[in-house]
Amino acid sequence: MIGLALEGGGARGAFHMGVVKAFLEEGYEIGGITGTSIGALNGAIIVQGSFEEGYRTWENLTPSEVFDIDDEEYQRLIHRNFDRETALKLASTIGRIIRNKGMDTGRLKQFLQGLIDEDRIRNSPMDFGLVTISLTGLKPLELYKEDIPEGRLIDYLIASANFPGFRLKEIEDSYYIDGGLYDNCPVNLLARKGYRKVYAVRTLGPGFHRGVKYPDVKVTHILPSENLGRIFDFSRDLIRRNLKMGYYDGLRIIRGLKGNRYYIRPMEEDRLLRALHQLTERQVSDLGSLFGLSKAEPGRMLQEKILPEIGNKLGLKKEADYQDIVVGLLERLAEKQGLNKYQIYNLNDLLEAIRAGKLPDAPAASGITASIKNRITESLTGKQRLLRAARIIAEGVKWV
Repeated sequence: MIGLALEGGGARGAFHMGVVKAFLEEGYEIGGITGTSIGALNGAIIVQGSFEEGYRTWENLTPSEVFDIDDEEYQRLIHRNFDRETALKLASTIGRIIRNKGMDTGRLKQFLQGLIDEDRIRNSPMDFGLVTISLTGLKPLELYKEDIPEGRLIDYLIASANFPGFRLKEIEDSYYIDGGLYDNCPVNLLARKGYRKVYAVRTLGPGFHRGVKYPDVKVTHILPSENLGRIFDFSRDLIRRNLKMGYYDGLRIIRGLKGNRYYIRPMEEDRLLRALHQLTERQVSDLGSLFGLSKAEPGRMLQEKILPEIGNKLGLKKEADYQDIVVGLLERLAEKQGLNKYQIYNLNDLLEAIRAGKLPDAPAASGITASIKNRITESLTGKQRLLRAARIIAEGVKWV
């Protein structure tokens, strides 16, 4: 069984649910979930067996369900669309927050009471844990469900998510704040329960991260492929995009898909190399000229000089293989043409979709002297060189 550690990050927590959807559809058995802040709230919903309900809740979530603010007013604030009326309301809201020593979380508690079933969480066979901080001695608390007093689970969930600026959460004469100020992605809570295969579902939200204290624990990080937006931006379109992104970024890890921007089934390495060797000597020479590489025997030049240099320009790790490099190039063209990101391609499908679009123009070869061609090449930016290289490969290869 695997364990999931869900990182805090406010509205970015929609990403968690997309990732979990991928794991469940792929037949993974999740033994335990730990989380901080929104990660703890999502984790509780999943542990109690309400994933589908939780996913639908995210799809249809409105800010007024969790904050004491009108939805229309919230949208104006998020998009900084201030008129006189909004400015006056904002001033009034700020005044109320100051008087109350923080933003009221009463509406959030009501929302959770309609969603969270403490008994189902306690009776679930899945492990569950969260992180919060007690202001009494500034003591961090890493709690499993069995450590939380009966009837207090929702209070501790709110304590874990008590972001700075919210009214301090009081539980039995002690005050608590957001656990992200201690550990925003609690992998160690799972390790202490015996999990040796942990997936850390990241939102890249603000907070601190504790190093993993157990060297025998394998931690795989699932990172968002795009910026998830601001932590308090609950705009419906953004939430739904992040749900979808989480699902496909989860599948990337589970299925070993290639790509950073798109999701591409891997191809056998020898098949890829046979396709690359279809490039003409002229095309290989043009690729070399783009990156200032001296001429050599075409096959060796492509594999030993050109592709490694392209990988470096793409910012890929040294261990990236030829397929990672080719995919990275083709992704640039796909993105430029606005190809649908959220589907799984194989390389041939991606290449056909790119060719069906409009490839970036290249200067006509006829009538251009070598010196003029060199000056044109020298004037290209780094991005333009990569696009030109992608174009040459897209035009020159066929998958065999």
